[in-house]
Amino acid sequence: MNEVDEFIEIFDREKIIYSSWGELVLQHICDCLAEKDMESILKITPSYRLKDISSLIEKAFYRSKNYDNPYKDITDKVGVRFVVLLTDDIPIIKDIIEDCPIWEYSDDRDFIKEKEDKPYLFDYQSVHYVVKNLEPISIDESTLIPVGTPCEIQVRTLLQHAYAEVSHDSVYKCKAKPSSDIKRRMARTIALMESTDELFLLAKNELNKSNAKIEKWASHSISMNCQINENYNKKAKDKILYHILNVYFDTLTDPLFKTYQAYFDINQDYKEYFSGKINSDCITGSYIKQSAAIIFCLFMVDKKPQIFRNKWPFSENDLNEIMLIMGK
Repeated sequence: MNEVDEFIEIFDREKIIYSSWGELVLQHICDCLAEKDMESILKITPSYRLKDISSLIEKAFYRSKNYDNPYKDITDKVGVRFVVLLTDDIPIIKDIIEDCPIWEYSDDRDFIKEKEDKPYLFDYQSVHYVVKNLEPISIDESTLIPVGTPCEIQVRTLLQHAYAEVSHDSVYKCKAKPSSDIKRRMARTIALMESTDELFLLAKNELNKSNAKIEKWASHSISMNCQINENYNKKAKDKILYHILNVYFDTLTDPLFKTYQAYFDINQDYKEYFSGKINSDCITGSYIKQSAAIIFCLFMVDKKPQIFRNKWPFSENDLNEIMLIMGK
């Protein structure tokens, strides 16, 4: 039997081992993400796959890899892939891989390190790990994963994944040698991809800051409303509150929030007064009475009446009712 046939025979015999190991690695990382409530960072359903035998044979014997032991030295006979949205999601999965007690890992490719080492080179980007189990793992009576069985883990962004798919099918699998023009266009694609990721990250960070501000005001509005309205449903999504806070977003300064925090402390009689008004027929607009936005609106009428009137997003009648409660 020649070495190619022997390679094929061993892999056919051990497919179930590699498949079981890939499934276990995939499940462990997914379970860890679930524990951290981080499953939402995955933008494509993660999967594991065995390498096609023809690809294995080509890699082992026909790509001038010069392996000492082709079967043992090829570490991506099974692989797991995770695709996230942006590069700041990648460290979450990296930490899980590096903290796992059941395997040892090697950091086989890290595009962040490559950018630092070769800042002028724009090439294929991905994070690759190879993990090997530290102890034998029994799957069932007939399947035992031996110590040191390798599994490759790839972690990419959506943009990196799109590039990898196009370049793999159009360039890597192409029988003709790519020209310098093609190589340059692919490099330009990666440069553009990097710039796009950076712009998305900047936008995401700004949105996160805005969301944090809105949540701060919303949380305090709900807290204040609960003090005067026992029927307020804290579990329901208060869409009116968030809509109104977004309308007045530019007004939500830190000094104003400090005033808002102390509002009931300074005006202690307002709790009883507001409670009576809200639970009476003074406000007929049921949607506003059922929302914690009512407290914010009354506060704004008191502190920023002109801005409040100018930006009011609903009907004139509802505006008048709220203004009248504050004697405006």
